[in-house]
Amino acid sequence: MSTDSRYKNVQTFKLLLVGDSCVGKTSLLIRFKDRIFLKGSYISTVGIDFKTKMVNADGRTVRLQIWDTAGQEKFRSLTKSYYRDSNAVILVYDIRRSDTFVNTKSWMCEINANILSNTLIALVGNKADEAKDRVVSKSDGERLAKESGALFWETSAKTGTNVDQLFQSIADRLAANTDAGSPIDRNGLVSCKERLSDGLLDESHAATDTKWSTFKCCAWN
Repeated sequence: MSTDSRYKNVQTFKLLLVGDSCVGKTSLLIRFKDRIFLKGSYISTVGIDFKTKMVNADGRTVRLQIWDTAGQEKFRSLTKSYYRDSNAVILVYDIRRSDTFVNTKSWMCEINANILSNTLIALVGNKADEAKDRVVSKSDGERLAKESGALFWETSAKTGTNVDQLFQSIADRLAANTDAGSPIDRNGLVSCKERLSDGLLDESHAATDTKWSTFKCCAWN
């Protein structure tokens, strides 16, 4: 039996990698798919690219179709069109660059405005091997993930630290929820948009609290 026919009826989950330019989205994908790190190379994604990989999740084989997006502003409208049918969105920042972390908050607003309610979100602090140059603490990443109802990982595409664990945790959760016929539980938490709609966070709080100030856009989405 050929490999293609063996996997013909395998369930496919679509994952979308987003985040600012130069945070390592493509390197994470290449590390996971091809088990390599292209040292000394900057790989600029133009528009959209994707790779697939078979993994075992929740006792069965599933296909992860991982879409890699360009972080540049000129490609943002193209990226938005890929949110709707994604099963999971992976938002990546660089722990050495505070601007990429600050920008995750506007990315979260964009994500929540475009995804379905059962889409899983993962927040990822990449380049963890460069801890000596860290400017974004792990606790800050964990806090934002909790506030956003997202999974959280710190990874290194260079060393491979937590890369497999990141994708495996997403695959396991997607497969388990599909088997159960239930919507994705976003780590038992709610998003900024859901906080607003449920009255857990009012618009004045979103606009004035420094912790939520960059989520102000959610109040009007």
